[in-house]
Amino acid sequence: MNAPTKVPAAKAWHLQGNWAPVLDEIDVGPLTVRGTIPPELRGDYVRAGMNPRSGHSDHWFAGNGMLHSVQIDDGQARYRNRFVRTPYFEADMNLMSGMFDPAASPANTNIIRHAGRWLALEETHWPWEVDRNLETLGAHTFAGQLGASMTAHPRVCPVTGELLFFGYQLAKPPFLTYYRADAAGVVLEAQPIEIPNPVMMHDWNVTRNHVVFMDLPVVFDLKAAMRGGAPLAFRPEAGARLGVMKRNGAAGHVRWFEIDPCYVFHPVNAHEEGDRLVLHVCRQEQAMAGGFEEIYGGERTIGRLWRWTIDLAGGTVVEEQIDDAPADFPRIHDGLVGLPARWGYMASLDAKAPSLTLGQYLYKYDLGTGARITRDFGSDSRLGEPIFVPRQGAASEDDGWILALRHDESRDQSTLVILNAQDFDGDPAAEILMPRRLPYGAHGNWMSR
Repeated sequence: MNAPTKVPAAKAWHLQGNWAPVLDEIDVGPLTVRGTIPPELRGDYVRAGMNPRSGHSDHWFAGNGMLHSVQIDDGQARYRNRFVRTPYFEADMNLMSGMFDPAASPANTNIIRHAGRWLALEETHWPWEVDRNLETLGAHTFAGQLGASMTAHPRVCPVTGELLFFGYQLAKPPFLTYYRADAAGVVLEAQPIEIPNPVMMHDWNVTRNHVVFMDLPVVFDLKAAMRGGAPLAFRPEAGARLGVMKRNGAAGHVRWFEIDPCYVFHPVNAHEEGDRLVLHVCRQEQAMAGGFEEIYGGERTIGRLWRWTIDLAGGTVVEEQIDDAPADFPRIHDGLVGLPARWGYMASLDAKAPSLTLGQYLYKYDLGTGARITRDFGSDSRLGEPIFVPRQGAASEDDGWILALRHDESRDQSTLVILNAQDFDGDPAAEILMPRRLPYGAHGNWMSR
């Protein structure tokens, strides 16, 4: 058991408790397991996070990227962590000093696999490739076809194997560019999209035949940033729109639909029903209304499950709240991205906390009915993003497991929880004890072998 982390109260929230960084890189195994790891699970659970190498950063977004990996094979597990060694890491930059160098990525938000490459992502720079041992290989620019940035939330089409993504720029037009790469990672389309303001477009929506951009009013102010002020702030007067575009060969033609001002960090999924596009999202009333520091915290800046239905024939959008439980970091079966999916999985958040605070619950939603199944891990637990891993030869959509990092704050102990997705509120199949606390972080994926 690790001793509780002691951090002076004066430090910012993202440097306290289990948000505080770990500064060494280790490789440990086999790890202690409670229960039995399902023998079908063979692969790597890998998660990215913000981990300032100096022990300090001015903002949660600014920490250096660190990858944490749990390699699972034959019922045993091994842990490894590594910094992503980009120019941002080597020069110990901050967000402003690295803003205008597309290679200077914190690489701290997500990691995906496509066309045989593992790419560590952050949304305002190029991706960085790492190998299975998490060693840094170099920036990846899609053979020079990528502009200044790539979203941290691309989508892999389960039908075509294509990688669909976008990049946004804050300093100069085009503020948005759409990309489509084939299954081998070759860029087929790179289309600039006109939007009126430089906005933080963290995520987006993909269906079988369309993409949907979210032009929401978290707006960048370069002059304020250069003066040391808040670079991003909520500006509801800028309006909010959903932009629908054919994902193949649309030549940048986007049809825009007005919605109520709000913010969405993460959608759950989107699909088509005839002339309608159905989007499930974690909608919050606002973000950064009091400045850049207010990412999450309080009732108005916490996501809840909503459904947006875009009627392409009628030119309307219906906005419906599905549930009032504060939650975010949603996932579905990745084999149903852009297709009708019944089940969505989310991590709870504490709406009463003044800053981003993970909760003690994981949720399983029936996206058709809105019904919620709750798995309670106890008041001392904090749960991260729930990743669904299907069983090979699965008989149904939820035949598989949920993998999520759990931190017990009373013991300062981190574990990787493995739940049977069909027995969601039952006992875990296994918990893998980490050899150290794993700081709370952002997103990750299961890299099956």
